[in-house]
Amino acid sequence: MKWMSELLMPVSRGRSSRLRDPGLAKIAQGGYGLWNPNDKTLILLPEGKILFQRAEDFLLRSLEAFRPQRLDCGASARGALDAAVRLVKRAGDLPVCFAERRGDKLNLLGLHGDFEASFEMSNDALRAVGSAACALGVSLRRVDRLTPEGHRVDLLCRSEAPLRGEEGLACPGCGWLAAFDSPCRFAEAPADAAPEELREVPTPDCPTVEKLCGYLKIAPSQIVKCMFYAVEGRGLAAVILRADRQVCLEKVRAAFQGASVRPAEPDELAAVMGDSAGYMSPVGLPASVTLLADSSAVGVKNAVVGANKPGFHKTGACWGRDFKTDFVADVTLLQEGDPCPNCGAALKTSELRPVAVFRPVDPAGLAEPSLTFFNGSAKVHVPAWSAEIDLTALLSAAIENAASWPAEVAPFDTYIYWEGEKTPDALAPLIGALESAGLRVVGDDRSGAFESRQAEAAAIRAPQTVCLKKSEDGWLFDVTRDGRAETLSPAQFAAQQETFSATARRPFRT
Repeated sequence: MKWMSELLMPVSRGRSSRLRDPGLAKIAQGGYGLWNPNDKTLILLPEGKILFQRAEDFLLRSLEAFRPQRLDCGASARGALDAAVRLVKRAGDLPVCFAERRGDKLNLLGLHGDFEASFEMSNDALRAVGSAACALGVSLRRVDRLTPEGHRVDLLCRSEAPLRGEEGLACPGCGWLAAFDSPCRFAEAPADAAPEELREVPTPDCPTVEKLCGYLKIAPSQIVKCMFYAVEGRGLAAVILRADRQVCLEKVRAAFQGASVRPAEPDELAAVMGDSAGYMSPVGLPASVTLLADSSAVGVKNAVVGANKPGFHKTGACWGRDFKTDFVADVTLLQEGDPCPNCGAALKTSELRPVAVFRPVDPAGLAEPSLTFFNGSAKVHVPAWSAEIDLTALLSAAIENAASWPAEVAPFDTYIYWEGEKTPDALAPLIGALESAGLRVVGDDRSGAFESRQAEAAAIRAPQTVCLKKSEDGWLFDVTRDGRAETLSPAQFAAQQETFSATARRPFRT
């Protein structure tokens, strides 16, 4: 039994104006932690430590198929990787999954005997974590990214103003989420448009899309622009796309199989294309330049393109007749106003909260020469994957739009307070009966204004909140679960607790 008078749980009736993250604000408001604005961190208090520990335990139960081994690597800079180097020596040691908590991050390191098995293990773990988050009421969006460190998978959710967030897109209709570098889909241009003659026209002082649109009185979508990049091992590459789109460098890197890619320098460009900056075109490109087409440019007809000489553009340019490439990929950013792929509504800018990062090939493990095992005939490298799960982000997302904590992670199941001036004699026996049923209970044994204690009970957000009230016929129970309140007689309350107790204690299964 826990009494509020004995707990270090400073519940606040209001939300801090300096803490914009609504989920994190609820954690602090409920007395689970203290917000430190100096370094933007949450100082966990006793019940907050239980909250975070239960979240960690819940996630690891979702991964029980991998038999995660909990480690405490102390001050070891590389954490579980240092343990893996010392523990994995032979085929019988694999597969293995190490779990290590560092601050508010739960780090996973998985190892298997071959690359394909390791990659599949990573995907299975990602699905298990995603299912666990969904069980907490968090809807996640998977975003695959190719970074200089390798392939990365981010799990994101929508949020009002996350502490560690990024800007993305959301559908106001169906709620579909996307990062700006999520895949884009474009329908090919209508085939029935009659092709026009390719003509060169003067466009003085029009090196930008904005000036060209103003001069020719056209929309950016009628222009195919040409962007140049230096690709490691491939020289210059020209990326063509509709002028109303923006290049995503990560997608360009992915199209070139992870090669290093950067915007071409002016001197590199001039050496190949001459002095034609702002007027470059996919028509008549030198053979040394690799042409990569974004899917937005495929099939276009009667577009405006550069003429590869200052002060001139060409009109009537058509895909297939005037320029074409078999090297086609999605290399542009999603943007506000694009249609939702589910319902067609225009996407709106939204804040996204990163919850987890998975690396199907762990870069640190890949670079560690000592991470080997004996396969029966020789020493071979151990394929490894890794993940970092942000517990603060996960819990903030779980409570941001919820009336109460999910039973799977709540530090206690039931919070009881009372109405009146004097602590009722029935309070302690009631708490004892609930604990006998297997529930974890916190009771408010403090005096003070009922309205204040009522507001604090709401801020704590226990899965079940009970207000003990005296009536003419005896005791009544005002019970709140999932934001829904009802008044019960003692018999009705007792009957409900059997079901609630079974639900609160049910372990998570994927």
